[in-house]
Amino acid sequence: MRRYPYQRFLQLDLTLLEQLHYSVLHRPYWTLKRWCDRLWHSKLVWRWIGEPLHDRKYAPWAAFSPDTNAPVITNPNQIACRTQHGVATVRWGCAGQTTSPVSARNALLPDGTRGDVQNRSMMSWWRRKGSGDKRWLIGDVDIRMTDVVFGDRASQDLKYDPPAVEVGAQLERDLALHRPFVEALADDEFAAVAHHMLAHLEWMQIGAHEIGLFEGLHDMFACLRNKGEDYLDFKFGDYPGDAPTKAMAAKHVLRMKEMMRSLGWRTYTADELQARTREDFRARVERRLEAWWQLDAYEARPADSYDRLSKTPLISDMLLYEGDDPAWLDELRDEERLATSAQFVVRLKDLANSGRVTASEFERLFQALL
Repeated sequence: MRRYPYQRFLQLDLTLLEQLHYSVLHRPYWTLKRWCDRLWHSKLVWRWIGEPLHDRKYAPWAAFSPDTNAPVITNPNQIACRTQHGVATVRWGCAGQTTSPVSARNALLPDGTRGDVQNRSMMSWWRRKGSGDKRWLIGDVDIRMTDVVFGDRASQDLKYDPPAVEVGAQLERDLALHRPFVEALADDEFAAVAHHMLAHLEWMQIGAHEIGLFEGLHDMFACLRNKGEDYLDFKFGDYPGDAPTKAMAAKHVLRMKEMMRSLGWRTYTADELQARTREDFRARVERRLEAWWQLDAYEARPADSYDRLSKTPLISDMLLYEGDDPAWLDELRDEERLATSAQFVVRLKDLANSGRVTASEFERLFQALL
């Protein structure tokens, strides 16, 4: 929802019949589907069955040109291809005639063994699996006609400079210079919980109205951890290690809140969240009421003024979001009650099916239902 600091979900009250229908049919189906998806993408099945089938369709083999050091593209519409280099293979991303290497398999590593390497093109380096304190080792790749050779870089340390005071990212600067926080980031579980809290909650300075802003949250985590990760690992939630248990997550949440409090930062209290929820509810009612007032003018138009729209919106009273109190509906005035009732949806549906509104007008009115 807009103007709300956390992700919220619609509250849907299911009838007993709907609950039974979901329990008997949908829940077993989605449970089986999730199990099959996990099996299909498991390391062994995907490596030997899933990936070869996928590559055969979406990443066909291509000839490699030593003159351009790139694959020879014969189909400008293909999105990927593979080239063979002795025992090593390179996967390329394609955009028309432009190609860039994405990853390599069976590349020759510095210790003489072979393994998989990834191209982090946004970071201008390649990387391979590390060990110990390093999840990844950064390096460069030499793609040859008969082999792919990976070499480690001399320095594996990532450079990070906290934002200057005048930039305005005071929260990022406070955390980057707070040694207990930096040391705690070495724990994979704490790093995952802390990143999720900073990415999805709004933080305010205690005693002030300044909202904590981040110029580079993901990059800060990758660099301060210094384990060979980059900002993409955190931007897309590809957190290291296994997900923490609920008990451990709660422990890390408490630890993070204590750190933030010691730095002079806090998130919303329960009363503040309730006030913002109520404010958002009133804004949705006003938006819906304003659209309700427009329906009379649309209904006065002759039928078939425009193309009929086969629209079937869910006919129900105004949906409530997580945190909304159903008792608030009882406090509405008479006209507000009509605007928030299913009658709004019925009138809107009739307008669409009778050709009295354009597609853009329907969409604008439909947005008032959300």
